[in-house]
Amino acid sequence: MGAGKNLLKGFIFMIFYVGFTIILPFLTFSYINTLQIMGIDFGLAQESYDRIIYWIVAFGCLISGTAFFTYSSPKQSIRKGVFALVQIILNCLYLWSYKFSGATDVNFEIIGYGHMTINLQQMILVYMGIYFLTIAIKIYDLIDFTINRDKIREKRWSE
Repeated sequence: MGAGKNLLKGFIFMIFYVGFTIILPFLTFSYINTLQIMGIDFGLAQESYDRIIYWIVAFGCLISGTAFFTYSSPKQSIRKGVFALVQIILNCLYLWSYKFSGATDVNFEIIGYGHMTINLQQMILVYMGIYFLTIAIKIYDLIDFTINRDKIREKRWSE
């Protein structure tokens, strides 16, 4: 695959990750912030909403940037293995930031009635377990790319 195609592929995946790590969560929490059910206004506390959006955007930008470098790298290259591992670790930190930003304990202020909390910590922990297994696979890939570096280069140049 040529350099131009790799750059295009990296850009497309970067846009994909921007959509799923920044835009979709932003729209979701913005919707939750202005939620109204049967005439009752639900809303996140402004401080909580600001903190959640900050961490979503911060880690979303990091993940999107590493996605560009991961997917624009040649397949089976050490660079791709390193950036894929970094990206998975950043994905773990992104999920963990949901816990520390308050997004797993979503507190609603029901105007005129009180408060309601939704706890999503167990769901985040399940995703963290899946990411742990993915980290193990990426470490194996990186070791494989490093050990078989000469074979991969010979195969790439013969094609």
